[in-house]
Amino acid sequence: MRTTETTRIWKATLYLRLSREDGDKEESNSIAGQRNLLRDFLKQHPDIQEYAVQIDDGWSGSTFERPSFKKMMEDVKAGKTDCIVVKDLSRFGRNYLDAGEYIEKIFPFMGVRFIAVNDNFDSFREKSASDDLIVPFKNLINEAYCRDISIKIRSQLEIKRKSGQFLGAFAAYGYFKDPQDKSRLVVDEYAAEVVRMIFRWKIDGESPQDIADRLNAEGILSPLEYKRSLGMKCSTPLQTNQKASWSAASIIRLLKNPIYIGTLTQGRATTPSYKVHKRVEKPESDWIVTEHNHEPIVSQRDFDTVQKVLSRDTRRSPGETAVSLFSGMVFCGDCGAGMVRKPVSAGGKKYSYYVCSANKQDKSCSPHRIRSEALEEIVLELLRAHITAVADLDEALSIADTAPLRTAEAMKVQRQIESKKAEYEKLQKLLMSLYENLTDGIIDKTEYVRLKQSFSGRAAEAEKQMDALRERLTTIQTNTTDTSWTENFKRYRNITELDRAVVVNLIERIMVYEDSTVVIKYRWQDEFVWQMDIVRQIQLREAV
Repeated sequence: MRTTETTRIWKATLYLRLSREDGDKEESNSIAGQRNLLRDFLKQHPDIQEYAVQIDDGWSGSTFERPSFKKMMEDVKAGKTDCIVVKDLSRFGRNYLDAGEYIEKIFPFMGVRFIAVNDNFDSFREKSASDDLIVPFKNLINEAYCRDISIKIRSQLEIKRKSGQFLGAFAAYGYFKDPQDKSRLVVDEYAAEVVRMIFRWKIDGESPQDIADRLNAEGILSPLEYKRSLGMKCSTPLQTNQKASWSAASIIRLLKNPIYIGTLTQGRATTPSYKVHKRVEKPESDWIVTEHNHEPIVSQRDFDTVQKVLSRDTRRSPGETAVSLFSGMVFCGDCGAGMVRKPVSAGGKKYSYYVCSANKQDKSCSPHRIRSEALEEIVLELLRAHITAVADLDEALSIADTAPLRTAEAMKVQRQIESKKAEYEKLQKLLMSLYENLTDGIIDKTEYVRLKQSFSGRAAEAEKQMDALRERLTTIQTNTTDTSWTENFKRYRNITELDRAVVVNLIERIMVYEDSTVVIKYRWQDEFVWQMDIVRQIQLREAV
């Protein structure tokens, strides 16, 4: 009997852990329940005195990267504590290998006594033959339990995401979590109006930095500070100052977020396994996207307009507070390159021209140009004529019987789908036969790779075209001739001058050719052409 050890007083740290992720639901596993059990144990063992209590509440047992566990190990290294007491082995950890490493190697080496009360394990006690088998076995069972619970939780979360339930800790700026249903988003009218204002300013030509400066100057709290003002405890690694403010980056993130048109995007990141807790980004194809999930704050039209503007070069000219009227919208009709605005001074006056960027860079296109004022006049004239044509089209369709033509159009699209399907199936058969041709020596490996790439690309393109045709067919079959897009033009019927909002709302791009011809591609041009064709067919039918 080791008499020198019996009188030793152990300085014990009571370690408590609870994690819903591990499936810890029993009342006995609560932090209070664990603490009471361990203190009752200490009352029966006067040689063990409480030094500290360390609690990891909400931390999974699959990892030992837990804050309170780390602090406990620092105390062990500093010699402040030499005994660790847990309720059972599962409270210590559910990772079989790491738990075994600590219990069998690290703690004995550091002279630490380890006690798991409910498992009747005490490393200071003489080991029985069964301990060498039971302790590793229990650790293995705990890890298997953790893995099983992790799979179940991931599956349940996936089901909830696919059903459109919001699972984030905090709602996006502009929304609240519904007090009656935390998985549902409701509009926060104050913040929603700020969001609408940001979209309007962007459409009007203001840069993200100008919008951020304007919001900060007007004392409008940033999303993070706004949440804090409502009593929410939140933080972000993106914050660099003591008080978070609006920035160009935060404005761009807001403008690109489809949540504001009612689309919920979740599952962008995940952890590789229940053991590895570092989050990794998932490919976009694996994101869970639920459209029409909640009330939108901005219209689809305004959101699409802003995405178009953000995708183009909309840098401001020096000294100007907003982007120019046609910034990112003018292209060379001959080579397709963007045309850049170039200021020129002559005779004490300042002028500006749009010139082909390809010519400016490497002379690969002719040196044609057009004055900004002349382009504005031409675009205004063409736009007014198109608005009139759209209004006339809308009126003609409102009094016409388009049902027979829509039926004929549906049959035409159905034939196109069948043709594309036959083409796709043929390409799939060719792909399947390629490997056989390779193994039979009909083609070599180089030819095999070339043909496979060619057939795969053509098959993918055919599949994409089939999807577009099916979408077109659905539109024809389920709707009357949709003329809602015409309202976007008709509201500018009495336009007398251009501004940035009009340009980005109605125009897709402006092409300027070497002979100064200007051609405009309008938004919803496909709908315009298709519906104009319907009107012509109706007129021909009535004339017979």
